Amino acid sequence: MSAETRRTTVAALRQLVDAAGVGRLTWIGILMAVSSLTEGIGLLLLVPITGVIAGEGAGLGELGRYLAPLQGMPVELLLASVVGLVVFRAVIVYLVLEAKTQLGFTMTRNIRIDTYTAVLGAEWRWLSGQSSASHAARIVGEADRVGSLGEDALSVATWAITGVVLIATAFAISWQLTAVSLFAAGVVAIAVVLLRARKLREGERYGEAYQAMQEQVTNGLFHLRAARIGGAEVSLASRFARTARAVEESELRFHRSVSLAHVAFQAIAAAMLGALIYVALLRFHTPLTVLVPVLVIMARLVPIASGIQHSVRRWTFNRPALDALHGLVAQARAHQEHADDGSPPPVLRERLELRGVSLRYPGRQRPVFDDFDLSIAAGCVVAICGPSGVGKSSLADMLGGLISPDAGEVAIDGEVLRDGARVRWRRRVAYVEQVPYLFDGTIAENLCWGLPGHDDAALERALDRAAALSFVQALPLGLQTRVGEAGRQFSGGERQRLALARALLREPDLLILDEVTAALDGANENAVRGTIRALKGSCTILILGHRAGLLELADQIVDLGTHATAP
Repeated sequence: MSAETRRTTVAALRQLVDAAGVGRLTWIGILMAVSSLTEGIGLLLLVPITGVIAGEGAGLGELGRYLAPLQGMPVELLLASVVGLVVFRAVIVYLVLEAKTQLGFTMTRNIRIDTYTAVLGAEWRWLSGQSSASHAARIVGEADRVGSLGEDALSVATWAITGVVLIATAFAISWQLTAVSLFAAGVVAIAVVLLRARKLREGERYGEAYQAMQEQVTNGLFHLRAARIGGAEVSLASRFARTARAVEESELRFHRSVSLAHVAFQAIAAAMLGALIYVALLRFHTPLTVLVPVLVIMARLVPIASGIQHSVRRWTFNRPALDALHGLVAQARAHQEHADDGSPPPVLRERLELRGVSLRYPGRQRPVFDDFDLSIAAGCVVAICGPSGVGKSSLADMLGGLISPDAGEVAIDGEVLRDGARVRWRRRVAYVEQVPYLFDGTIAENLCWGLPGHDDAALERALDRAAALSFVQALPLGLQTRVGEAGRQFSGGERQRLALARALLREPDLLILDEVTAALDGANENAVRGTIRALKGSCTILILGHRAGLLELADQIVDLGTHATAP
């Protein structure tokens, strides 16, 4: 086992302990031990039962003295005892399986929460260069594979404990015959290892193919409108079909190798079992009171060994998913943003400034900004325009406290926004994007997204300022109307005004409007313009875009195409 494999195995086992807790693992261990002991006792009872049926009592050595009193008992009572033990063990096995299943679900939930939380807390500069679809695929799909690691680990432990108890039971009956049987089992194991040689990267390949399929689904459905209008559905379907075939082939190779190894295992085990019976009866003249229980134990060990083999293979197959998620968590935490300590945020009363800022993104030869200055008076409307890719969104991200420049300063009334101050400043910032996010909840729930609950009067004031109160009040359920998935039951203008009301509910010092009228018709654009005009002076408004109607509202225009600022 390589050092990297040992590291990930230890990490997975540590996560198993953390997810289960010492108390739960102790309880599961007790259940597994009781289950194994009851099976061993039940098999020991086969000795007196066989002796009564076959009329044999010899050949048991020291064990015969302990079991001799049982041979005088009615065979019906002995059989009833075996049945009772089987039923009792079945209940214990059910409890063990339930505990393993719950543990697997707990591990899945924990790794999902840890990964999602780490990604949410990462710096925006790092996040903006990542694939959201890839992260979603790992959090949703790969986490399921991690959950199976807990079940696999406990399955191996269960099989191992049961195997040890059964082998000890067989040795108590006849150590000679058991030793020969274990030698035959060793031959079977070596043969199976040689037969089932396979590549070690099957787990990684399946994970990569599955992640690619998740990305295809996420991206395809997210951009389905554009694909449908552009007639690209066939292209999407074709690409997805190729990815789905790759997943199928990868998984099929894995299951085919498992099945072939299982067939070989069963065939070789049957041959060795036949040879063992031949030698025991015709060469060693072993009594039935010894042979039958030992053979039953050896036969029972076959599925146990197969179960261990299957669980180990599943562990190897699924462990790369844990590596991928741990890697994502480590990357996200390495780029973790400073936490909001709850201190009062900076308040914009006079001026918002950029002083000699520089900003560069990896992979770009030229910086987005280089020694750039900008001064914005509190309460004015500023329009940021320029061609695509010139840095409008990056400028808004710096002013809104989402990212820090590589050099230079962002200042509020002279206070430089560094570390925690930058994060706290975001409490005084509101952002409305071109395609607003609305989730499938009520209008009231959507307005309060990210904020403590507000009373209806506050919500209605925000709606009124956003010119949205009249259409909300006209709805049969008013604020309790469900918006549906992505708010699709409302028009684009209505969704935009709801998003604007949500932003105004924050009572921001800085309101950032990112191409808010780009997808609206003339009537809705005029409504939004009227809202912005009414807001002038109540907060500082930053407008990203080049629509002439919005530029007319600006007190200051910043053209990033020329880095020119006009009053």
